[in-house]
Amino acid sequence: MSLELVVVTPQGEAFAEAANQVVLPGTEGDFGVLEEHEKFLCPLQPGIMEIHLPDGKVEWAAISDGFAEVTAKQVVVLVDECFKAHEIDLEHAEHSRAEAEQELADILISIDTQEHRDRLENAIVRLSVQIDAASRPR
Repeated sequence: MSLELVVVTPQGEAFAEAANQVVLPGTEGDFGVLEEHEKFLCPLQPGIMEIHLPDGKVEWAAISDGFAEVTAKQVVVLVDECFKAHEIDLEHAEHSRAEAEQELADILISIDTQEHRDRLENAIVRLSVQIDAASRPR
């Protein structure tokens, strides 16, 4: 028994594969989806998507905020970004996060726009999620 997992970003379909279970970071907390799940639409926050494959393996992916549409046989994840753990350059993500954290610290002591501050905080969250996904066991 499995369901179809489809992940779509603005660039198109990131991937589609069969899964026995998918765990997603909902805005109200993580939730799991199995085949024959009740139909619903749910907002997502940046976090880790856990994919339980039919062969018993588990894959991890870092996703941005977005939405998940769940039906009895399919989960469609609509997000701006999705990176499977094996696609993430951990060293680059850690370096980029450190740069964003330093830039944020620098602007906190200077006069700057809230938009710039929000963009940096969002970058730090996204990069932290990527680092978490890339650090999970493969």
